[in-house]
Amino acid sequence: MKTGVILARFQPIHNGHLQLIKKACDENEQVLVIIGSIDKLSKRNPIPWTIRKQLVEKAIKDHSLHEKTKIVELADLSDESDNSHDWGFYLYSFIVSKINQSDFTIYYSDGFETITSWFPGFLLRNNVSLSLLARNTCEDGVSATMVRDMILADSLPENDVVPQCVYDMRQTIKAFLNVFK
Repeated sequence: MKTGVILARFQPIHNGHLQLIKKACDENEQVLVIIGSIDKLSKRNPIPWTIRKQLVEKAIKDHSLHEKTKIVELADLSDESDNSHDWGFYLYSFIVSKINQSDFTIYYSDGFETITSWFPGFLLRNNVSLSLLARNTCEDGVSATMVRDMILADSLPENDVVPQCVYDMRQTIKAFLNVFK
């Protein structure tokens, strides 16, 4: 079965994430959406994973992408800056355990150098395909950092950079952001 994988922190989910998920759904029979860094709460990761999961589920359902998607959570192996093969093997084995197959395509927008450093060459040649989109081509380069800044400044536009569920929960998200200001 052709499988796509999306790995993101979703701090919070935004329209760039949804564009990646939609592309993966268009090109695959099933899509595994991984909410990463569930073991972190910090300025960089201020929104608890339970809320992130709720927002991802709602956004995917609202965009009629839920038929092909499975949403799971993943703790970091170490810290977020770990781009080693250890991280790659950890991620690879996690994905294989969830989809019960050894080959898949990862959809990613954070840079070719980062994701290719995760996996040894033999996995990239034989099992892991990459579909990389330049961040600036995804919804005008929207990022979760940009969204968090807009939420803090009370300047998040409705229906422009985030799904409606994030806009609707912006005050709750803002409360978490204020904890780590």
